[in-house]
Amino acid sequence: MSDKAKGWVLVVIQFTLLGITLLSAAYEFKYAGRTLMPVVHYIGVTLILIGALLFTFILISFGQFMTPNPVPRDNSVLKTTGIYNLVRHPMYFTVLVLLLGVVLYFQAFYSFIWLVIAFLFLVYKSKREEEFLSKKFPDYPNYTYRTKRIIPFIY
Repeated sequence: MSDKAKGWVLVVIQFTLLGITLLSAAYEFKYAGRTLMPVVHYIGVTLILIGALLFTFILISFGQFMTPNPVPRDNSVLKTTGIYNLVRHPMYFTVLVLLLGVVLYFQAFYSFIWLVIAFLFLVYKSKREEEFLSKKFPDYPNYTYRTKRIIPFIY
């Protein structure tokens, strides 16, 4: 199996985890029967809006080079400025912000486990992606030393 094909397998797993997290949160919201806390609900809405804005900004920033496949395209360029100066994988951060927002919006606290699983998977996927990026861009290892992987200023 080629690297590109392996990359698409990771993409399918990623989107499956995202779907499971969303469905789990909605299902839990519908059937848990807990009293909603307005503050938590509004924090969730805020995170969803922030995530949507970040997603749009990153999509515009990276443009035609954006792909969910961890194998970089032949014509891709190494981006290290803007948001990429804060975090190497801003789209993964954005996905986590959106998922956290959804879990809080629905107050689906059992669904946090899916959020944790999604985070661990994105760490694994980012490591694979960085192997490909290191092969394509000789300066990539230097970039990894000064920039956090997924969560700005933390990890």
